[in-house]
Amino acid sequence: MAGKKKKGGGGHGGLAVNDDLRREIAEALLLGAEPDRLAQQIAGRGIVHALAVSEIERAAKSPYLIGAARLRARLAKRDWVLANQARLAAGRADAAAAEVPRLRVGDAMDFFGDFYHAHRPVLLTGLVDHWPAMQRWSLDDFEQRFGDREVRVQWDREADKDYEVNSAAHGTVRRFAEVIARLRDSRPSNDFYMTANNHDHNRRALAELWNDVGDIPGILVAEPGRDGFLWIGPRGTITPWHHDLTNNLLLQIRGTKRVRLVASHDTPLMRNHRHCFSEWKTGELLPGPAREGRPAVLECDIGPGEALFLPVGWWHHVESRDVTIGMSFTNFAADNDFYSHYSSYGLV
Repeated sequence: MAGKKKKGGGGHGGLAVNDDLRREIAEALLLGAEPDRLAQQIAGRGIVHALAVSEIERAAKSPYLIGAARLRARLAKRDWVLANQARLAAGRADAAAAEVPRLRVGDAMDFFGDFYHAHRPVLLTGLVDHWPAMQRWSLDDFEQRFGDREVRVQWDREADKDYEVNSAAHGTVRRFAEVIARLRDSRPSNDFYMTANNHDHNRRALAELWNDVGDIPGILVAEPGRDGFLWIGPRGTITPWHHDLTNNLLLQIRGTKRVRLVASHDTPLMRNHRHCFSEWKTGELLPGPAREGRPAVLECDIGPGEALFLPVGWWHHVESRDVTIGMSFTNFAADNDFYSHYSSYGLV
């Protein structure tokens, strides 16, 4: 019995003309692909060239695609506005340094006026010197107090190139002593990491830790359930390029993290293929000014007692230079609800 062709058309050599291919053609045309070159690419994958040309011509005449092209034009105008902001930002006096400014906070209003509401990152010092965690937290302390507790941690990440996108699938429960034993190994690893995604479980399992966390008056406010997310990992852990849906304060207690940042106005250059994630790889975007097709990249190291303010929508890549113990906070003393209006989840 002859094999059936996929619904929606025929093919040659195994590739069928179906809705998946038509969707691919439509997206390519909307992104500016040349019809002749697109037809050659499709034909090279198993479709008769004349059939590929016919499908592309049919797509180009579709009133649905013509309507979508109008929406694409609106997005192009938005990208133009963002590109203008990028050019203006590149002209600032501090732009050539490719570094994040440092600030020892005296008046919280300076932080909010110059950075929070100005949508600019800053490395803050002198915020948590008074916290008991700064003197107490260490692997020895954690093992002595909580070694028998069960914690939730990301596990077996190195077997999955999309470990961050698939973070929920890597969550597992382990004795904290087992995690600490792996942390004592001096070799770099990106295979396990306790992150904010594990917060609900670990906030209960390690509740006493929060007794060692103080306040940051004027910058953070008390807010149940948002009183700090714990991050613990080995040297070599990498959080790949992504952006957050809130402003964040990334704070180090032990160890150093290296953070690269790209401004939100450069989002059109960030190869945003899914949700808040980027297809740029670790070694592909290095610190420096913008180049053709590449955004400007800032870089800074966050050491013990320092905190990096990450503005909402700014892209960042984080790598642990040592065994790191840190926290992140979103409970700022200012409006930080940017996620309620985030409507593209699942569509990008």
